[in-house]
This record gives sequence, structure tokens and C-alpha cells, in this order.
Amino acid sequence: MTQDAGFPEQTNLIEKLTTATDGEETTNDQVVDVINAFLNSQVVFPSVDKAGDDGSVSPLMLQDTDGNPVMPLFTSPDDIPEDFSEAAPHVSVVPGSAIIQSVTDAGIVIDFGTPRQFGLGKDQVAAVRDEIITQLGQA
Repeated sequence: MTQDAGFPEQTNLIEKLTTATDGEETTNDQVVDVINAFLNSQVVFPSVDKAGDDGSVSPLMLQDTDGNPVMPLFTSPDDIPEDFSEAAPHVSVVPGSAIIQSVTDAGIVIDFGTPRQFGLGKDQVAAVRDEIITQLGQA
């Protein structure tokens, strides 16, 4: 898998994910903290191909237990499971805010397969995107 060795550690996002997933039930405040940290962080995702001239990529997509599409995202290239590398040998680095803007037909799961795994369904991703648009309209 090709990776950017200089990827900065996403300490704030990792701390928020760990806090939100350590307890028995995640609170609304913890969800908001994770979303805010995610929007202000760089994340990586496995991609089927290298970025094209226009920056477009084909991310690896998974399905949740109900068969809905989910995009796996990671706080570090090192957290990407080895078994993803055959299907998606490349890694793309993007701001979390760009993911929220561009993923319109799927949910996301941050740090898939780790103890701090945190998911947002398609409707939750849309709600975050709509909230950002509303806030930008009021600015």
C-alpha cells in the first residue's frame, strides 16, 4: 500500500474517539466533540487507484450490517487493515471537512476495526453537512 510517511498524528481526533468509545454509552456531547475534531483533522482512506489529474479517487467502500454503503476512514495510514491493501493499494489524505462535503450517498466509519471505531450513518453525515451549510449561510 502506498503511504505518505510524513502524515501528522491526529492527536485531538484520536483523543475524542477514544473518549467517545471508552464508555458504555456515547453521549451527545461526545458525538459533537468527535464530529468537530473530525472536521478539523486530516484523515486517510484506502483507494482503489491513485488520484487523477482532477484529484478524483475511487475510495474503498464497505457495507454495514444492513447492506448500506460505508466509507472507512483512518486517523493514520498505519491503522488501515492489511487485508484492504489488495483491493485498495493506495492511500488518499484529505481533510475531514472535505469528506463530509463529498460523501453524499454513504455513511462513514472512522478507525474501522480498532477499539475506537466510530461510525456515522448516511443520514447523520447529511445532517452534519446540512448544519455546516446552515452555519455558513448565517456567517
